[in-house]
Amino acid sequence: MKTASPQVPYSLARMKTLAVGLLLLAGVVYAVATVLEPRHTAWGYVAAAAEAAMIGALADWFAVVALFRHPLGLPIPHTAIIVANKDRLGTQLARFLGEHFLTIEHVQPTLARWDMAGALGQWLAQPASAQRVGQWLQQATPALLNALDQTPARQWVAQLAQRLLREVDLATLGGQALAALTAHGHHQQWLNGLLQQLSGWAGQEAVQDKLTDAIARELKELKYVGLDQMAARLATRKLVAALTRTLADVAADPHHELRQRFDGWMRESIQRLQTDPDWQARVALWRDAWLDQPQWKAPIEAWWHELMGTLRADAVKPESALGERIASVVQAAGQQLLADTSLRAWLNAQAQQMLLRLLDGSRNTIVGFVAERVQAWDAHDMSRTLENNIGRDLQFIRINGTLVGALVGLLLHALTQAVLGLPAVATWMHG
Repeated sequence: MKTASPQVPYSLARMKTLAVGLLLLAGVVYAVATVLEPRHTAWGYVAAAAEAAMIGALADWFAVVALFRHPLGLPIPHTAIIVANKDRLGTQLARFLGEHFLTIEHVQPTLARWDMAGALGQWLAQPASAQRVGQWLQQATPALLNALDQTPARQWVAQLAQRLLREVDLATLGGQALAALTAHGHHQQWLNGLLQQLSGWAGQEAVQDKLTDAIARELKELKYVGLDQMAARLATRKLVAALTRTLADVAADPHHELRQRFDGWMRESIQRLQTDPDWQARVALWRDAWLDQPQWKAPIEAWWHELMGTLRADAVKPESALGERIASVVQAAGQQLLADTSLRAWLNAQAQQMLLRLLDGSRNTIVGFVAERVQAWDAHDMSRTLENNIGRDLQFIRINGTLVGALVGLLLHALTQAVLGLPAVATWMHG
């Protein structure tokens, strides 16, 4: 991966100039001191210090430069260390990161000290934060609803509803619903309403006329004697009267035989719906046949489209209070979170476990990503980038090498002169 060469930071250039300046100064001092040394012995000390300063500066310059490139462009062995070992350094860096930073043992204590739920609650409880969340959600709602109202989204909702309904045990659920209905006698109240509706319906003149015509069509053989309409109307009146009286009797008598039979039928149906495999299989078959109808999904998609449209229309109204309602809910949630210690502890524990699982499962991926990115990085660009970031501090090595070299050179020259001045050494050397 070839990237543009980063510019040298001003601070690095300034430190390099200072280090080179000290080297040149040591060279000038050495030259002057060497020329003046015959005039006074003190210049010998100055020359020795300057000479050692140059040696220290050049040695440390070589060491610093060798990290990033070949000194003077010469392919000296064990130089341009970062360039030559980029991939190995990247692998070691990634491994170091994985072993000493991205481990549960190192991360868990930090996560345990982090009250994530408390920080979240404090932020949400602030009116300004809640207002910001409300405004953001209100602004994002139309776009979100538009996305949810697309054909794929509507089809997904219909498919989800179909899949969820297919997993529902309608027989058992229906048996439980009927059991709850009959537990307090609600089924008898429903029956009363049905009986009243039937009684009123049967007493209508129009209904009786329709029944008369239906019976007349069935009594075609009476046409030949001219009694079809007369017999039909008489039979209809008697039938309607008997039906009406029966319905009235059942509605008026809480202990009527038909009511008892209805109760028995309900109990049997409840039991069979919850325990009879044949009934359950039959209900499941009806459910699946209903869900498999091609036109089944159309009402669900239409309902979803209408719902999204209603919500979208409300969200874009200038006078819409959606943002304020959301802000109120958000602020109340934050206050509740601050007040509920057990809830905060539970949320913190869940967040900690989730993050640790995520870290444990992603550590190798992160380590591999770091190694791959370093390997994909151009070696020379990487070297220049590192030098630009840490080179300023490395220039202090050159500066310190110059100064320390001068002091060491001065000290060594002084010790040498002291030793040479000893009588025994002088006698031995001139002996």
